[in-house]
Amino acid sequence: MNALEKATAYLNMKPHTAKEVLDYLLRKGYEADESEEAVKQLSEYGYIDDYAYAKMYFEYGFEKGRGKDRISRELAGKGISRDVIDQAYSELDDVPDEHEMAREIALQIAAESGSELSEMTYEEKQKLQAKIVRRLASRGFSGSVCYSAAKEAVK
Repeated sequence: MNALEKATAYLNMKPHTAKEVLDYLLRKGYEADESEEAVKQLSEYGYIDDYAYAKMYFEYGFEKGRGKDRISRELAGKGISRDVIDQAYSELDDVPDEHEMAREIALQIAAESGSELSEMTYEEKQKLQAKIVRRLASRGFSGSVCYSAAKEAVK
């Protein structure tokens, strides 16, 4: 099986970025030139499209409750350039309000704490706010959105 056939079979499982396909072929022992040519051909045929992949990945990430920063980092880790990431984000049809999404997650975390906010001490509220900020930050929300949502959730 040549590199082009191997890459096509790899893409039949699920979409991948150009870098992921190239890395896969190199791991499988194909020469760099042959691997690069296969990726180039598949890109020309439209089987590899980093821009379309980035748009799809943003939509998937938003559905999973992730913030723009985390999704952008993950896409960069998959070898997609910052320009393509920014273009894909700017051309999305439906971008959720990150502050609203973070606020809903923060309220859910506060509700899961098991304590009534009105019965919490100031220190307990501060700890809960810190927990919310950490959880939101791990999901890729910006610092200002994290702090604002945590403050709203723990009044």
